[in-house]
Amino acid sequence: MTEKHRLNITPKLNCAEVAVLVEKAERTIRENCENSRYPGACKDSNGAWRIPLSSLPPLAQARYWAKNLHIAPDGWQEEERRELLEEEAEALWKFFEGASQKLRQKAYKDAEACKAWQIMKARGIHFQKALDEIKHEFGLTKSALYEKIARIKGYDPQHWPALLVGQWKGENARRVLWNEAAWFYFLKDAISPGRKLKTAWDRTKRQAAISGWGNIPSYDTAKADYSKIDHDVLTLLKEGETALKVKSPTVIREYSLPLHHTWSMDGRRMDLTVIDRKGKYGQPNQIFRLWIYAFQEVRSRMILGYALGRALDSDLLRNAFLDAIKTTGLIIPREVQPDNGMEGAAKEITGGTPWRRRGKVKEDEIIGLFPMLGIEVNWTTVAHGQTKPIERNFLTLAQRIETRYEFRGAYCGNSTKARPEEWDPDKAAPVELVEQAIAEEIAAYNQSPHRGNSMESKSPFQVYTEQINQSGYSARRITQPQKRLCTYSAVAITIRRDASFTIFGASYWSEGTAKLVPGKGYYARYNPHDLSDTVYVYRKEKLLCEAIRKELTPFNDKAAGKEIMKKRASYTKAVKQKAKALLDLTGSESREYLNNLTGRILPEMVDTETGEILPASQVLEIVKNTVEILPADRKAEEDLDNEQIRKEAERLKENESAEIVKRFRQRAISGKK
Repeated sequence: MTEKHRLNITPKLNCAEVAVLVEKAERTIRENCENSRYPGACKDSNGAWRIPLSSLPPLAQARYWAKNLHIAPDGWQEEERRELLEEEAEALWKFFEGASQKLRQKAYKDAEACKAWQIMKARGIHFQKALDEIKHEFGLTKSALYEKIARIKGYDPQHWPALLVGQWKGENARRVLWNEAAWFYFLKDAISPGRKLKTAWDRTKRQAAISGWGNIPSYDTAKADYSKIDHDVLTLLKEGETALKVKSPTVIREYSLPLHHTWSMDGRRMDLTVIDRKGKYGQPNQIFRLWIYAFQEVRSRMILGYALGRALDSDLLRNAFLDAIKTTGLIIPREVQPDNGMEGAAKEITGGTPWRRRGKVKEDEIIGLFPMLGIEVNWTTVAHGQTKPIERNFLTLAQRIETRYEFRGAYCGNSTKARPEEWDPDKAAPVELVEQAIAEEIAAYNQSPHRGNSMESKSPFQVYTEQINQSGYSARRITQPQKRLCTYSAVAITIRRDASFTIFGASYWSEGTAKLVPGKGYYARYNPHDLSDTVYVYRKEKLLCEAIRKELTPFNDKAAGKEIMKKRASYTKAVKQKAKALLDLTGSESREYLNNLTGRILPEMVDTETGEILPASQVLEIVKNTVEILPADRKAEEDLDNEQIRKEAERLKENESAEIVKRFRQRAISGKK
């Protein structure tokens, strides 16, 4: 009802309005009308009950008048009215807003009680009856009500809640103050990780009796004082920096990258107990938990490849990468995001790139798989899973795979607390069944709509297809020989004095390794599945030679011994021939020979008195001509000298090698200049 009435008029209300005032069901109000519970109630021309306001309880009447008068009747005389200044009213309501929710609700309720009392008094209801209604509805005694009336007397009803809340601000309450030593003792104990506040307060109370700190505040007061400390500070002290990160600002990443720009990679131990009856991952009939390592294309969120194994190592990572490039058709990314686990930090994977635990890159360090292919390695933040998109993907796969009905009893949870009671190692799931479930769910995930950034509710496969078919898109694709090289592991080797080296107990040798200087600084790429394959020896990016495995020879096998001796003789003969050629080459350039040759060809370089060869300049300076150069048909003095050198070289060609003549000619020209 929007119409405002005066107190001397008794309006008639319908059943719905009465139900709100007396807080009862509308059906109950109609039954009361039929039973003549409301004097003067009658039906109108439409058959609806009309109930006089005066027939309702006094409190219901007060509620009605409080809603339908412009200003609730305060009953103040003109000389009793008081006004609040704007500054006072603002400060009063600021204090009201700073009070607790419980105190504010109590103030509103007391203001409603005072308003009801004033209305009932204005209606002429007997004060004892009005007091009974107030006590029944609001729980206020006569003295408590009169105290509140005195506090609001003369003020506008709109300020009553703010005036009444001040009664519970605790200014006059008796309060036990903290002893400084007791407070610091309580605070030190309360901020310990995992410590309950009540336990810290109990201990402080006992210590206060021992140390003579006197009485300490109650637990409620201690709790209130403790709550005044900033919550983020308490979070850091009790839970650590990781928990504080939740409150810190986060980055909302934009995923509109070019396709195959970045691959996210990570491994996870599945919460399933499996049994390998056929020995696919080691010894047969072994029970263990599978590791899965996967690569995800960041732009499309598509899982490109994965690998399963008993351990999380570089071999598992490499197998997952090979599966990924098999899916993409030998397309590789421009950047990968490995986490800080040792499987990604292995030198055969990321060797040649800086890492937080590796220090500077050494000159002779192994060049890992990703640097070998020119893939940039961008390490993720330590202990921060949000930087790896695949981390969230693993959670989705875990919910889809590991909690399947067929894996009941094999699901072990990610901790002992999360382990189901029905878990039993004897109920381990067959590894073949788990492999099938993983393949099914990954295929389903790649075909499911995605709500992520730049996905537009499309599936990863759909986004991948659209992006790769865009005009102008260029991808990095490796060749088949490069792919074969990706299948090889890398390991640092030491060339021994006998030119051999060892990989996992297998010894390798070749004529190429015999040419290398013994020692460290080399690494080899080998087939991890077959150590009898050819091994390739590297130093940094350069391929030095190949090596083959040295097979064991039976102790009494004379034929094998003869074969070895024959190979040794052939190798020794070849080396001797090379050594003789080198000696001939170096011997022809002896000091005496060069001095005689210089005296015949370049006599101006020989001191006529001592016979010593004058030293040639080690630093050559390019001289710029300042005069007109000679015509083309005239020969310069230097050209004549060059012709003389060429003639002498032809005369010596029969006795000297062409290499020596060429080298000497070059030296002579340099000395002339």
